[in-house]
Amino acid sequence: MRAAGRGQPAARLIVTAVRPDAPPLAELIRLALGLDLALEVSVCDLRHHAGDPLCLDGVRWSVHLRSRAAPVHPDELPYRPSVEAALAWCRECLDDTVAAAVPADPAEPVPVPRSGPRDLVADPVPVLLRLAAQHAGQTLTVRFTRAGCTLHRHDGDGVRVVATAPDLHDFER
Repeated sequence: MRAAGRGQPAARLIVTAVRPDAPPLAELIRLALGLDLALEVSVCDLRHHAGDPLCLDGVRWSVHLRSRAAPVHPDELPYRPSVEAALAWCRECLDDTVAAAVPADPAEPVPVPRSGPRDLVADPVPVLLRLAAQHAGQTLTVRFTRAGCTLHRHDGDGVRVVATAPDLHDFER
C-alpha cells in the first residue's frame, strides 16, 4: 500500500465487498426436502453485545444439510456474519453432504427423492430473526424436514426441542 501511494498526492486504496453468490434460504429448503434431507438453520442474536470488544455481536448464522436421521449437534454454534454467508458455505459443501447421505452398507438402498416439484416456502429469514430476538444470546436451530419443522434451543445441558410444527410460520402463532 505504501508503494502505491508513494510520490502520489492523495493516493487511495479502494476495496469493494460483494455478497457471496448463494441461493435464497427458501430455495435451499425446497432442495433439502426434495432430496429427503434435513436442513438445519442456526441463528444467535448477539446484538446486545454491541460495543463490547471482548464479545461477538450482531446476528450469527449457520446452515447445514444433513441426513434426516442425524441429530442436532449441541456444539455446532453459528459463526457466519450473515445468512448469505452461511448459505454460500452450505452450498460449497453440498457435494460432500449429498455423498455422505449415501449409505455405507451396499445392501442398504440409496434414498430416492419421492416428491414432485414443490412450491417455494415463504421467506423464513424474518421469522428466524424474530425468534432469535425473543431468545437473545441463545442459539436456536430450526430443522426443516418433510415431517415439518422442529425448533431447538442450545443451552448448557445440550440441545432441547422447544416446539414442533408443520411450518416455520406456525411458531409465531
